[in-house]
Amino acid sequence: MQRTSEILERLVENETAETLTLGEIVLRLRARSFGVLLILFAAPMLIPTPPGFSTVAAALIVLVAFQFLVMRRSLWMPRRLARRTVRTDFLQRVVAWTVPKLKRIERWSRPRAVSITRLRARRPLGVLILILAAIMALPIPVVGNTPPAIAIVLMGFGMIERDGAFVGAGVTVGILAIGLIAGLGLGLTAAFEAFVPASWLAALPF
Repeated sequence: MQRTSEILERLVENETAETLTLGEIVLRLRARSFGVLLILFAAPMLIPTPPGFSTVAAALIVLVAFQFLVMRRSLWMPRRLARRTVRTDFLQRVVAWTVPKLKRIERWSRPRAVSITRLRARRPLGVLILILAAIMALPIPVVGNTPPAIAIVLMGFGMIERDGAFVGAGVTVGILAIGLIAGLGLGLTAAFEAFVPASWLAALPF
């Protein structure tokens, strides 16, 4: 079985075209496309990316998550989206940053708790990934996109490697991330209410 790092390396090795369409990427990945696309679109959230990339990445992750919900065996992509291009040099940077880290954790990965990685388990994972993608699309201060991105990368990696332990780790990080963001939101709301006079709030038109 090919390791995740090998799949990513082969995706961009010896590639001479300046851009690749999303449809070409999905075609090359075939059955591994679900897990690999989760990694490709979530991992850049851990490094500096162009403005607006988080929103695009989150939308693509939502597409994958919806197909988890309907339990598709192969990834479907609308034609208009499939024609969208990604710069090859950007993909190569993402792969070059991600692969060494994946190789380190691959030593600890093996097929186990495989039932968590199978088709029947994808529906609840899809719900969680949808929530995490929504968080990634928001301009959240302090913590940013990092916790949801880590969770999605772990789940994608676990699915490719058929390692339920990594999928479970991703679920745990994802739930903690949601709790962290919810706590941050409540804290900011409480701070706002504490420092803004009630008379000002009463004067608002809604």
